[in-house]
Amino acid sequence: MKLIKEWIEEKITNGSIPYFEYDEFSEITDLDSGNFGQVFKANKGDMKIALKIIVNRSSKEKINEADDEFTKELNLLHEIGSHPNINGLLGITKGPKDYILVLEYANDGNLKDYLEEKFATLNWNDKIKMALDITSGLKFLHSKEIIHRDLHSKNILVNKGKLLIADFGLSKKLADAKTGSVANKMGIIGYIEPLCFNKTYYKKDKKSDIYSLGVLLWEISSGHPPFSGCSQDLVNHYIQNDEREKPIEGTPPKYQELYEKCWNGEPKSRLDTVEVYTILSQLSTEDFSYLPSPQPDETNPSVDNSYGFHISTNFLTIL
Repeated sequence: MKLIKEWIEEKITNGSIPYFEYDEFSEITDLDSGNFGQVFKANKGDMKIALKIIVNRSSKEKINEADDEFTKELNLLHEIGSHPNINGLLGITKGPKDYILVLEYANDGNLKDYLEEKFATLNWNDKIKMALDITSGLKFLHSKEIIHRDLHSKNILVNKGKLLIADFGLSKKLADAKTGSVANKMGIIGYIEPLCFNKTYYKKDKKSDIYSLGVLLWEISSGHPPFSGCSQDLVNHYIQNDEREKPIEGTPPKYQELYEKCWNGEPKSRLDTVEVYTILSQLSTEDFSYLPSPQPDETNPSVDNSYGFHISTNFLTIL
């Protein structure tokens, strides 16, 4: 089996992945850390970029199962290519110790933090544009037969008012998705369709992303993540009873109907990205400036128990 170093160098040599010299970057500062590495902000000339460390092991170490997933992720990022609503891969570099992804930089951070800070200033036309941005990016992924599998507000970045889907560590080509995978249950629980916990051999697909999209559309309307402030035990109780967050007062009826179709408990009843995009595009032409925007203290978590199946009581222990 190939060494990680050999595999990366082969991709650089054949032009599959653009390569940048590390000394091309300046003013490198710590930005964030997550499940798949450490992220830094840096300058490349007059352009801000993000550097993400993805390899933290000796180049002599053989590719094991985790490394195989890393190579798939890198290939996937390259295959995705460029889209206005995707946090794109610019290339790769080699730091003092590790290979590093070179990514687009988002100046306003992630959607979760952005909503916490800016929610009071957003009107409904702003919110529908945000929903349209996410849906546009997801529609592009699905057109390439790629499923994200980990959509939540910390994996949506905001750059100069534009939303970008990011973090493809759990993403898969649709044909490569497996049934009964532990990865089906990885992520933030409020955004994962309940069937992932209810059915042992359930296989995530495009409709799984649509469920997560529905939750994101609700979050844009509320300003906070699902079940915010609830204990894990309470979230467990809500999910066991297949409950959802209640609509926020003042939500346009068509928007509410849209996200409720997206997070329907039955995958076949959910819309696809083209349908969601079409509806949001229509809504984006309407004037909602007359609708008041709820303030953060008006959007306390509440749930709706009108959906339909049950989850085993111990699923939270696997997260």
